[in-house]
Amino acid sequence: MIHSIKSNLPIIILFLIVVGGFAYPFYSGEWFVANRLSDIDTKCYGVDVPERIPYNKAILFCSCVHANGHVSKEENYKYCERKFVE
Repeated sequence: MIHSIKSNLPIIILFLIVVGGFAYPFYSGEWFVANRLSDIDTKCYGVDVPERIPYNKAILFCSCVHANGHVSKEENYKYCERKFVE
């Protein structure tokens, strides 16, 4: 058993690297490709995304602004900006 593991160790390591590469975006939330601009435009319609919000969190910021039920639109922006600024 140990001899077969030692002889196939490079293949096992390569397999783990490939599986880890496919699992990384799901685990970290950081995708390798950027969103298309049309996706951001349609989901952020009517929302001005501040420059301080990272590009990869723009859609989350827009959904936060649309979904929150604060008293005014300004409070929604302030709440979501505090939440997404790193």
